[in-house]
Amino acid sequence: MATSSDPSGITRRGALRTAGALAVTLPAVAAGTGVAFASPPPLPSGPPHPPGRVITQTPILYGDQFPAGAIWPPPPYQITQARIQEMKNAGLNFFITGNYLDDGYIVSRALGMADAVGGMHMIVRDDHDIANLARWFTITDDRSVPMSVSTADAAAMAARAFGVYASHPSFAGFSLLEDTEPWTYGNLNAVVNALRSANPYYLRYSNLPPGSGPGYQATLVDYVNQTNAQMLSFDRYPMMADGSTDPGFVSNWADVRAVANQVGKPAWGYVQTCGFDGHRSPSYDDIAWQVNTSLAYGAKGLQYFPYWTPSPERGGNFQPAMIDALGRRTQHYYDVQDINSSILAGIGSQLRAMTSESVTHANETATPARSARFGPDNYVTEASGDAVVLSRFVDKAGDRWLFVANRSNRAAAKATVKLRSSAVARVSQFDTRSRTVTAQRDPGGISVSLRPGASALYHLAAHS
Repeated sequence: MATSSDPSGITRRGALRTAGALAVTLPAVAAGTGVAFASPPPLPSGPPHPPGRVITQTPILYGDQFPAGAIWPPPPYQITQARIQEMKNAGLNFFITGNYLDDGYIVSRALGMADAVGGMHMIVRDDHDIANLARWFTITDDRSVPMSVSTADAAAMAARAFGVYASHPSFAGFSLLEDTEPWTYGNLNAVVNALRSANPYYLRYSNLPPGSGPGYQATLVDYVNQTNAQMLSFDRYPMMADGSTDPGFVSNWADVRAVANQVGKPAWGYVQTCGFDGHRSPSYDDIAWQVNTSLAYGAKGLQYFPYWTPSPERGGNFQPAMIDALGRRTQHYYDVQDINSSILAGIGSQLRAMTSESVTHANETATPARSARFGPDNYVTEASGDAVVLSRFVDKAGDRWLFVANRSNRAAAKATVKLRSSAVARVSQFDTRSRTVTAQRDPGGISVSLRPGASALYHLAAHS
């Protein structure tokens, strides 16, 4: 299976893997004494379905907002209501815990703060019960298997975890695995079954490694079929230290989109917000390009990595992210805030309820592997000018929409698209800030000017 072209050593995956590496709860013993300290009092725990908390749709996956999230939130000593409000002010509506938020007391406290802020969901990543089930133990009723937990005990542990968090409106579910390889699918399915038996409505999130090619697509299909996955999420960071942009980012999205359409699941991706080993610090245009390219390939949710800058002892040479290691907002914070308030809140929310029908690359000499070159179809007859991605979507009413994204994150683009008059009666451009459409004078074509990394969305009205 092809994987991301990453010349660096440690990356996000290695940094995050170590964050939950000590999830197993063992008795604390004083060094050299053999004397166990007293355990802390148990976390307050209620039923997995708290009274008054009726959940019938999975949080984040359903709703009017485009899911815009982040991983690596403020650390425990910085988690305050003001900090969570700061995340919301950046246009984020969920985050995945991590950055040492791996204690039930701390997580519960953070959930309470998110409840108070409102409009913010949390996916809990390092709950000890769930981390033990997903990462350390094998769930089986064969008691001869080492490091195993029975299915009944797994269900009890899942119910206990839900009982700790499910009373919070901001709780969205659990993050199970960060690097979900095929050899984990069997036990992951057992974890999913335990969670579903306790409470079937919350998110059971896992993130997939990057890749491309027919073998990668087959692996993604196996993942969905074997784990009862609710969605597909992967990460790939394309802004390389040598100034180039990894072409595999597009190839990866092409394969994820194909599988998402095949299995009928939403696709999520990650957006790089900082420099680290082998990767440069992205500009506004670099971040916008990642967002718009992802939307062009049918993304139904995006996650920024990282929000808070990982501390130096983690390795990886992480440069300032949206918030630096001292807790100060960087330019990346304001860039993401603008992109979220305009592109994702506008175009993203408009597209998330639509079906991705086609994606082609126009006016490009050599298209990325796994992508499709533009050719005339039932709606578009010709494209000229600079390189753009042409993505067609279908809304619930059956109307077509054309999304045009600049292929370059460095140069502005001007392109002309001619439309088939027998299929398109009127063309209206969607304004991403006012959320309105304005009819164009010429129904036969579109002339678009895009800054680096930018996009535009058009409604193609059919003849009545």
